[in-house]
Amino acid sequence: MNLHRRFVSPAGGVLGMAGLAAKVRVHPLFLALAAFAVYAGLWRDLVVLFLLVALHELGHAAAAQALGYEVERVTLLPFGGVATLGYGSIGFVPRHEALIAIAGPLVNLGLTGASAVVHALGLWPDAFFLRVAELNLWIVAFNLLPGLPLDGGRILRAARSRQLGYEAATREAYDVALWLAITLLFLGTAALWAGYPHLGMLVLGVFLLVTAWAGRRDLRMETIRFLDAKRRASRRRPEVIRSLVVPRTTPVRDVVRRFSPDRYHLVYVRNEAGEVSAILEEDELLEAVFDGRWLETVGDWMDRP
Repeated sequence: MNLHRRFVSPAGGVLGMAGLAAKVRVHPLFLALAAFAVYAGLWRDLVVLFLLVALHELGHAAAAQALGYEVERVTLLPFGGVATLGYGSIGFVPRHEALIAIAGPLVNLGLTGASAVVHALGLWPDAFFLRVAELNLWIVAFNLLPGLPLDGGRILRAARSRQLGYEAATREAYDVALWLAITLLFLGTAALWAGYPHLGMLVLGVFLLVTAWAGRRDLRMETIRFLDAKRRASRRRPEVIRSLVVPRTTPVRDVVRRFSPDRYHLVYVRNEAGEVSAILEEDELLEAVFDGRWLETVGDWMDRP
């Protein structure tokens, strides 16, 4: 798909990583956590966490760049981050989304293994090694929770979007995130009342709640961006056909909202007698959407002069 890509040559690997590092930004939530960590005398943990999260996100960004996406910036959050692309969304290509999503946790698992080797050589004390391993595994565990915008949520959407459609799979992953946020906030509050405060759980719960709510709110616009990407897509390779059957009275918007990435859609239209009276191609319905006629029924759009 035409996602405004910039292809990177293998020879530019080191320069590419240096360029990605220059695009790293820190989210205010991370700064708030940093202030608390310094106040509580946990600045050493903060430095380690910052480095681990930065490497986690650079793993995502490097994978995205290797697949041809232009990475505009990387924003660091307490247990992960967000890579912003020049255009489009990695989620429009499920295979790419899954590969890029898993790259970050794999970096942390690799760092855990490397730190174990360094510790075995006697170069790191036990306490420092255990802390690095613990932070790495927390980052992996949190990011693999199956809710957007976490890595696990992206993997879930990639696995489900071809079957459910892009919008429904995205909504499902955000809904899971909302339930995860409520669970984290409940557990964090219970721990606080029990005298075992867990700031990280509360911060992560708030983060998930806010981002999932915002993603759910903006889902319609995300669907439009997805449909625009399908409209712009080049048809230079074989595609798998996905068929939909709808009555004539179905609004165009309800049809295109079921479109999936990596599929070309044929829509069979039934008349009042239940017989298939027409077959519409994906491109025709996308044309209707961007002509401003997506509120019309399929039948009215077909009968237009």
